Amino acid sequence: MTRYYISDILKDVCANVTDVSRNVFPEHRPATQKQMEDMVVVSFPVSWDDQNAYQSTTMRFELMARNRANGVAYTKRLQEMADVLMEKFPMKGGRYSVTKPRVVMKGDDGLGFTVWFVQAKLIVNTTDSYTNEL
Repeated sequence: MTRYYISDILKDVCANVTDVSRNVFPEHRPATQKQMEDMVVVSFPVSWDDQNAYQSTTMRFELMARNRANGVAYTKRLQEMADVLMEKFPMKGGRYSVTKPRVVMKGDDGLGFTVWFVQAKLIVNTTDSYTNEL
């Protein structure tokens, strides 16, 4: 049986990046009335490739900062967030590693924030669930 450790990895990585922003969310940003100046969303935007002994996918960090007056991007804050996040690579947990980060500029999200993506390679060790059928 194939098991994916999505919830465990999201929980661990979200806890690891709380110094990038106090507002860190798994999967997607929440619908909330709370005014936030910045936030990070951690997700897996593509399919998981299962190779029995390991799984791989892309992990995405969406760095968001509220735009300044007249919709001007708050690039200084986004740069600070990106710098703190990049210092964490490679990220390693008991079962996973996140490596090879790259920045993708998204721009204005139409909701008052500018977004920068940091995408990285996630490898999950699943050797403990692999059975040799020889």
